[in-house]
Amino acid sequence: MIRISLFLLFIVCSGRLFAQNIEHQQLIDSFAVRYLRNADKQSVLYYGNSQEGHSRTINHPYLNDSKYTKARLSYYGVVYPEALLRLDLSRNELIIVSPDFRQIVLFPENVDFAEMHDKHIIYFRSDTLPGSPSSGYFMLLHSGDCKVIEKINANIMHNNSSTSTEWYYQFSTRFYLYKDGVYHTIRNRKGLFKVLKPQKKELKRFISANHLKFRQDKETFITLTVKEYEKLSESL
Repeated sequence: MIRISLFLLFIVCSGRLFAQNIEHQQLIDSFAVRYLRNADKQSVLYYGNSQEGHSRTINHPYLNDSKYTKARLSYYGVVYPEALLRLDLSRNELIIVSPDFRQIVLFPENVDFAEMHDKHIIYFRSDTLPGSPSSGYFMLLHSGDCKVIEKINANIMHNNSSTSTEWYYQFSTRFYLYKDGVYHTIRNRKGLFKVLKPQKKELKRFISANHLKFRQDKETFITLTVKEYEKLSESL
């Protein structure tokens, strides 16, 4: 607010100084419009509730790192290439640091996407289609005719001992495959092949040739298999 006030004071004084110079006045007006538009966008980005603190635990509930990381954020249709973000997997909140170091929870309905930690994050809104997961932040792994999304949850747990109780976050991951108007929860290879059964034999050959292992890397296994399924379907 101080910067904006000083800037507006500069505009007023400059306006008086160059009142008889139309060219200078037009230049100042143009600069003022651009500045205030930018300030308005920033005020939208940093408007919201402050993040509440977490209980003391032996680990953290954030995606990859508890520290804020530079991310590419699209918010309310405006792209911010170097926003400082972190994703709280326990409370399902995307948090940004403001210029005055406040930690602001972004309104999920305004989040178009965020790119951080090599993940493309979207806010999924639950719908009435069969199998639809609950609303929340998801990792969009594939967005073709078949869509693959990943949900990571952090649930608080505790260990009791004779002397103390330790609290910690336990992480779990679920994968959803959207195909033909239905969301399928993919828990294993069998479940994936059941959804993609028209090309089951071809997909097994593809998986074997590329040495894909479901248990070692579920994300890569599901994503590459679905992409191959789409290629095979296009050739029919």
